[in-house]
Amino acid sequence: MPKTGLYEVADGKLIRKKKTCPKCGDGVFLAEHKNRSSCGKCGYTEFKKKEEPKPKAKKEKAKAPDTGAPSLFEE
Repeated sequence: MPKTGLYEVADGKLIRKKKTCPKCGDGVFLAEHKNRSSCGKCGYTEFKKKEEPKPKAKKEKAKAPDTGAPSLFEE
């Protein structure tokens, strides 16, 4: 990624688009991985929280139509 993609200028101020390493300081960015952010210089790593799966809606069982005949499974 070119260095121009790491910064943005807004209202005359320089804004960093990515997180910087808290150990190395400004100018060293954390690489974004699927489950973590890591520094390539010192090895500092922040793990991302796992997203809990959304609960699935329970489906109601389809009831057999009432035919008026006695069921074999009812007591």
